[in-house]
Amino acid sequence: MIVPAAERSFEKGLASLRTGDSLEAMAYFEAALRQHRANTQARPHMKYQSFFGLCMARLRGNRKKAMRLCLEAADAEFYNPEVFLNLGRVALMTGDRRVAHQAFQRGLHLDPGHRELRAERREMGVRKRPLFGFLQRTSSLNRVAGRLRHSNG
Repeated sequence: MIVPAAERSFEKGLASLRTGDSLEAMAYFEAALRQHRANTQARPHMKYQSFFGLCMARLRGNRKKAMRLCLEAADAEFYNPEVFLNLGRVALMTGDRRVAHQAFQRGLHLDPGHRELRAERREMGVRKRPLFGFLQRTSSLNRVAGRLRHSNG
């Protein structure tokens, strides 16, 4: 169910985020969540929660909670590439490149032309295959061989 006041707050939050004002954006996303809860019993759109989590990770440094909020949003709105973009960005902030890569890939599966998802994935880069594929990537032999390969160009 769409709550017009919540949707207006959400749109204002997106506008603030585009101008780089994460604090103002977070206030609008939080307002969208509150307005939705105050006007209906239905669960709020998880995109509100996803963007709130992104701003929380950027500002408050409570990245563990922000990650949980974004994971919940991605589970609920598994059809929305934007929630996967936010999840990936928060995962990068927490240093979890594996989750970030998976989130960007899932988002691109939903919308292959999504400009921001493509840019994030490109910026992350792609790891080369381990030299010894029959061993785990983290094995000592693969790590040493990888360092040697990297140092030789």
